[in-house]
Amino acid sequence: LEFRRVLFRSRRRLRLLLIYLACAVLLFWALAPIYWVVVSSISTRVELYAAPQKIWFPSQPTLENYLALFGGGDGYRGANATPTADLMLTGLRNSIVTSLSAATLVTLLCTGAGYVFARMRFRGKGISFLFVMLLMPLPLWVALIALFFIMSKLGLVDTVPGLVILFTVFQVPLAVWLMATFVRDIPIDVEEAGLVDGATRWQILRHLVAPLARPGMVAVFLVTLLTTWNGFMIPLMFSRTEASQTMTVVLTLFIGQYEVAWEAMCAAAVVTMLPPFLLALFFQRYLVRGLTMGAVKG
Repeated sequence: LEFRRVLFRSRRRLRLLLIYLACAVLLFWALAPIYWVVVSSISTRVELYAAPQKIWFPSQPTLENYLALFGGGDGYRGANATPTADLMLTGLRNSIVTSLSAATLVTLLCTGAGYVFARMRFRGKGISFLFVMLLMPLPLWVALIALFFIMSKLGLVDTVPGLVILFTVFQVPLAVWLMATFVRDIPIDVEEAGLVDGATRWQILRHLVAPLARPGMVAVFLVTLLTTWNGFMIPLMFSRTEASQTMTVVLTLFIGQYEVAWEAMCAAAVVTMLPPFLLALFFQRYLVRGLTMGAVKG
């Protein structure tokens, strides 16, 4: 009996050890590229091209790469005619405007759509909801040619409103599913009491449903904001100049014909990573709560 207990404890410890090792490997796999980008952003070009490479920490860390981004900079592929500082500021502005606009539109539209699919009864409701859900796994490249043709005819290529429309359309299916799940979880008695008091559907949605579904709305807003900020394929294909290029596209402009400005690109990448990192850090409670509730109760 004692031997069995010892064997059981040994197997349990071995299992925990394997779990910890797997977590450590996954953590290293996720954080190593970020660490390399941060270290490269405070390194000089000489150290980055030195052999053997000093990948752990630079011997002479510097912030010149960050100062060069917003105070001048060399003429990279995207900065031959436009100074690097103007390119960065324009990219940040486009990313902020596009992300906030798309997140706000998706939250408002999908809150109403989620309420309609969760509470109202109409002919074709099931088919309509199924069609929206089928759009969720649709990859972008399937409709890329048709979308580019439509956006060209509408004159929305290389414009910030065009990017907002595209990001909004592609985020709607997931947001509708999440909001419909949250609305279904709200007790129907609350809405029935509002109907008895003479409230309209719009008043019920605005004054009763929306406050109770606020965690879901926050989760939808944050997910859309982060997805839009990190989006690359849509801005790459539908923006041609700095007038609409977001930060993810601006990062590619540090690749020249004969060289790659790794130190400047890494500094710009750190600047690009900071907003979503801070959002996830300060609003993780709402984000995790909203996504887990929507996933479990869906």
